[in-house]
Amino acid sequence: EVGVYDALENLYDGIAVYGSPKLYDVAAAYAIPPSVQSKLHYCGYIVRDPPAVDAGALRQRHGLPDNGPVVLASVGSGYDGYPVLEAARAAVERLQARFPGLHAILVTGPFMPADKQARLQAQATATCRVVSWADNFELMAAADAVVSMGGYNSVCEALVQARPLVIVPRATHKKVEQRIRAETLAARGLARWVHPRELTGERLAQALEWALRCDRKAHARRVREIIPSFDGAVCLTNYLSRWLGAAQPEPEPQDVYAASTYAGGVA
Repeated sequence: EVGVYDALENLYDGIAVYGSPKLYDVAAAYAIPPSVQSKLHYCGYIVRDPPAVDAGALRQRHGLPDNGPVVLASVGSGYDGYPVLEAARAAVERLQARFPGLHAILVTGPFMPADKQARLQAQATATCRVVSWADNFELMAAADAVVSMGGYNSVCEALVQARPLVIVPRATHKKVEQRIRAETLAARGLARWVHPRELTGERLAQALEWALRCDRKAHARRVREIIPSFDGAVCLTNYLSRWLGAAQPEPEPQDVYAASTYAGGVA
């Protein structure tokens, strides 16, 4: 039987890491031996290109006003996301007095149990809509703050569009990476997070208030400083091509899209 560190040292010539050492140093976090560290190659994060959409037209399509802040809350497939959306609904209700014109879209996902979807729908209002499905990446272009459970895709999509993010990670042992991701991003000022055992509308409202008050240009600069690009797929291809003898030219860095529909401007 070969241990993990022995395998890394003796079975692999190179180790591709999806991520950035400026955000999460894999070698330090997992005590990777110096003899293996030279094999690590950080490829960056993999994310789709931001959608080319007009935020104003997108707002109209979803029945949102042209002006005023918008919160997007999504929970992946939705099978365990009801507590997050219920807390998000309560948080938005609390914040509407402080943020005039505040609207929200709660996306349940297709696998949220029907009774819980119905419970959310029964509490929906003109300013807090509930839908079972949406293109969340596209909707982020019209949003000013995002609530997520901390999955890789949801987090990267919010980061590439420079949307202030509030994370409520899943608390199961199988999803421990979501808590690591939430803690890491919060420590670098890119997100706030709420532990699921401490989740209430009040706690989530406190975190959402931070997101809604964020200076969008400053937040986008902060994202760029820590994660300069999101070209992980291309960088991985280039890295693998070294082993295959077909080197490709390095790509131009993919910038962070930082348009804001509420606080103004593109950074």
